[in-house]
Amino acid sequence: MKNQKYAVAVSAEESKTVERRQIRDRRQHSIRTVTYCGLSGRGRRRRARRDDHNYYLDWYEPKLVFTGLAVLMMSCLDAMFTLTLLGKGAYEANYFMARLLDVSKEAFVITKVAITASGVVFLLMHSNFQVLSITNGKRLLQFLVPVYGLLILYELVLLGVLR
Repeated sequence: MKNQKYAVAVSAEESKTVERRQIRDRRQHSIRTVTYCGLSGRGRRRRARRDDHNYYLDWYEPKLVFTGLAVLMMSCLDAMFTLTLLGKGAYEANYFMARLLDVSKEAFVITKVAITASGVVFLLMHSNFQVLSITNGKRLLQFLVPVYGLLILYELVLLGVLR
């Protein structure tokens, strides 16, 4: 009797399992996720559970964080070189930034750095999401480094010409 196996008759309807997973990720992503998990290294989610899904992480690759910081630093250099060029007689081609320069140099720098910083944080948070149906946020953030590098090189050439 101890080794006897019992067979249970189960109908086809009872054997179906109910899919409880949702299409979208249930976790909410907030600024706390970036500050507590992303910057301090306390996050646990380092890769996606399933392939081919957009997903948020609790931990970002240090190389990608440094890429974002490089973009932010090059934006600050761009602002500094722009102000230097304006002092030598150049003009701002961007209409919005030219209007900010009419307000004050401080408004120009603060707005430029704030827009760049928010863009970097957005791309870092969405580094594993499809952006513009072309690429992911990680590649777009990495693309900004050579773009800013060329812009700074162009400004250095202009500074050399205007001396």
